[in-house]
Amino acid sequence: MALHKSLPTPFALGALSLAGVLALTACGGGDGGGGGAEESAAPEAPSVEVDEELAALVPADVAEAGTVTIGVEASYPPGEYLDADGETVLGFNVDLVNAALAKLGLEATWEPTAFDSIIIGVDTGTYDLGSSSFTVTEERMEQVNMISYFSSGTQWFAQAGNPQDVDPDNACGMRIAVQSNTTHDTDIEERSAACVDAGEEAITIQKFESQPLATETVVSGVNDASLADMPTSAYALEQTGEGVLEFIGEQYNAAPYGILTNKEDTELAEAVAAAFNALIEDGTYAEVLGEWGVDAGGMESAEVNPDVAE
Repeated sequence: MALHKSLPTPFALGALSLAGVLALTACGGGDGGGGGAEESAAPEAPSVEVDEELAALVPADVAEAGTVTIGVEASYPPGEYLDADGETVLGFNVDLVNAALAKLGLEATWEPTAFDSIIIGVDTGTYDLGSSSFTVTEERMEQVNMISYFSSGTQWFAQAGNPQDVDPDNACGMRIAVQSNTTHDTDIEERSAACVDAGEEAITIQKFESQPLATETVVSGVNDASLADMPTSAYALEQTGEGVLEFIGEQYNAAPYGILTNKEDTELAEAVAAAFNALIEDGTYAEVLGEWGVDAGGMESAEVNPDVAE
């Protein structure tokens, strides 16, 4: 797999302003339906033909239904966010998953919800799949199956010029914004605990239901910095415009994203993985990543429950 270190091209989403995303995110409340804009410049999704051989891998009950429900926290652009209608879910993750399902002869019903309810929803059968920029972790794979399909690391950012002189490796006493219940939430909690153990001042951590809300507090100066997946951090810099935000340090802890299925639904997981591998082979996968400007996160193959142990 290719673990990216930087994004070589800007996101093709110039018409989607961060302010627009934030405005609709704030209105979304606790349903996880934030993210959107008055105008969308999302790339056109690819047209994908059914592969009958792959479709035969789909469990009979799912194939008969023809549609799968997908839990998504739709306020994490450019991975997944709501269009101007407040209902249509867009993003590079969305295009990839829709294309994989099309290979299997399936259609998707995307159901926006809170991020921390998706794994529970997949586990209880509320959703057939979960897709919301989930980093694959051993802890999550104890609860659900995860199909790897993209790679991303963590990237910090602050106001341009880094006026508070934030150092990700020594952020003791700083004010850091983060989306709650993410791997970045865990990351900053561990860093704060290390500060206290070393006799330093704890990090002041402010947690938000969505990353755009966390980002806005850095833009406004309420918080000194934030951290998110590389595509999302790069998106924040793109959308706020030149001279507003900048990266701090280098990307680290690159790891795969995973699509979720119920732990007992290995058959569906293997079918989805096979569909992703078909997309990689026929070039559709690279086409989608290229259109969204996230080529550097591309992987050589998809896998069910990959080994992510350090």
